[in-house]
Amino acid sequence: MSEVLFSICAASIMTAIYRYLAPTEKFGSQIKLLLACFFVLTVTGVVGRALGAWELPDLAKSDGSYTDYSVRVRQLTAEETAKELRGAIRERLTEKGIRPEKIYIDVNISDTGSISIIEIRLVFDDEGYALYADRAVALVRQMTGAKTKVTAETVQRLPIKEREGQ
Repeated sequence: MSEVLFSICAASIMTAIYRYLAPTEKFGSQIKLLLACFFVLTVTGVVGRALGAWELPDLAKSDGSYTDYSVRVRQLTAEETAKELRGAIRERLTEKGIRPEKIYIDVNISDTGSISIIEIRLVFDDEGYALYADRAVALVRQMTGAKTKVTAETVQRLPIKEREGQ
């Protein structure tokens, strides 16, 4: 309690000395407002700390770290691109009666922002692989062009059938 009273007395003495020494001809009302704000902030700060009600934040210890969101944006863009392409491929194959178990798409986004599809893998069960792999690869190749690697494989990943250049 004595710390609170000492701080309030010190603030009031400093306020009185400044009011006595400060020129009041031109800026009298501004100086009164400034001194009142100083006194109120000093008193509320001292009382608040004494009661343990609050602590003023330490502004000198700010977090200066930089968060780079470009990696997350690229990842989300690649996921969304793969999702849209996967939907279009699945729709096209379903029209032809071909239903792969899974469709994996590898998307690359360069530093300049261009998006390219590296590889598309169609995964079939053993029966679907034997019946539809060649046709599925050809249909997907028509959609994506010759530069994209399109493969068909079974769920066990034993035989991988690659159809580049068709």
